[in-house]
Amino acid sequence: MTAPAIVLVADGPDDEAVNSSLRSITHDLAETRPDLRIFLARVGGANPSLEDVVQSLVDHEVAEAVLVPLDLVSAADHRGELDSFCHSADIHLAISRPIGPASELLNILDERVREALHRGGALEIDGLILAAPAGGDVRGSSLLARRARQWSAHHRIPVQLAVEEGSGRSTAAAVASLRSQGRRHIAVGSVYLTPTPAYYASAQAALRAGAIAVTSPIGQTPHLRQLILARYAFGAMELLDGTPTQLSAEVLEGEEA
Repeated sequence: MTAPAIVLVADGPDDEAVNSSLRSITHDLAETRPDLRIFLARVGGANPSLEDVVQSLVDHEVAEAVLVPLDLVSAADHRGELDSFCHSADIHLAISRPIGPASELLNILDERVREALHRGGALEIDGLILAAPAGGDVRGSSLLARRARQWSAHHRIPVQLAVEEGSGRSTAAAVASLRSQGRRHIAVGSVYLTPTPAYYASAQAALRAGAIAVTSPIGQTPHLRQLILARYAFGAMELLDGTPTQLSAEVLEGEEA
């Protein structure tokens, strides 16, 4: 039996920089796993729409697909319209857990921080900010706070969490807070998947407030690819047994480790 298709479901504006980043993520996954059928679908008005992508699957007689929400700040919940869409679709669909603020994100952020410091010619940091967009679920918010504490413990420097509404004010306030503690070499780790306007607002606010480096968005990276495949495998199990897959306490505890 053919493996279910993967449909990466992404939110965000219909912006060329965002679209290019999402295409890179999709292309990287397709190159790594040529045995899987991989598609990108957009929600929120951008193209290709989820409806068009699923209709294309139906037209090509694809029987099953797993929707993988590319959401870095929600750990369990997804957009409500995905449920209603799955119930009305002409093929068997399962929705995986979002990518969420998994512990692997800290590995990506460490790489991005090193890149940002190199670009700026900086040699050291004495403070970090974990900047993320608002809109995550309760568990995702809890995990973001945990990631900030873990990042602080790993580097043995203070880390502030900034949850952004899109204006950049939270990031600027976090920079100001660290500077008031005497920190002068502050870097910002951005938990943004793609270079959205909200990402740019956060980055510019951080630099104006005195940060010496801001990471690029997460984008295409082997760590993200592995997270996508892990979420897909979990969703495919639901299609296999035909029953909803619930997150056990053990799984959630492991995610928070």
